[in-house]
Amino acid sequence: MGLLNPINPLGEMGVDMLVCGTPCSRRPDPGALRTEGRPPVTVIVDRDDDVRFTRTALAAHAPAAGRVVVHLTVAAGDRLLWHDILQALDDGRRRRPRSSRATREEQERVRTALRRAVGSLQVTVRRAHRIGPALWADLIHLHRTTTVDVVLVHHAELPDALVHLLSHSDHHVIDTFAGAAALHPPAAAPADS
Repeated sequence: MGLLNPINPLGEMGVDMLVCGTPCSRRPDPGALRTEGRPPVTVIVDRDDDVRFTRTALAAHAPAAGRVVVHLTVAAGDRLLWHDILQALDDGRRRRPRSSRATREEQERVRTALRRAVGSLQVTVRRAHRIGPALWADLIHLHRTTTVDVVLVHHAELPDALVHLLSHSDHHVIDTFAGAAALHPPAAAPADS
């Protein structure tokens, strides 16, 4: 069978595989990381686990306005996040399957629900420090291949594995409360009838 040839400057062999050997260990050209017309994925680093970051993000939850905040269910498997996103979008389907892993079909249901949402959609994932690099890669891929702006809130210092993953991704880091507050304006209060 011969050697596999990378399909792009990132060294990707396919959508789900990233080669990070010696030739690819340096950060690729930023132009190779960017998806035209898309902003970089945003990572909020809350090193001290400041409750203000959490309150600000939760107060911004307004699906009708295109801002969805996902409060991650912590479980043995990473894949419950896809169900948490559907719940935050309130697509009306049954929530927790017996298995903690989302199938490809369930992940596609999330993508479809996100595409059907209002024109511009920001999905903020809280407690992103509790998910592994593979799910981070899935969320970065979701950001790059849809119109969804993904914001990952990491309530700790970024570990080496995520620093490495982000070095191969177009991203922007916010590490101040003021920056996080500017990204998450409070949702409008419902009008009294």
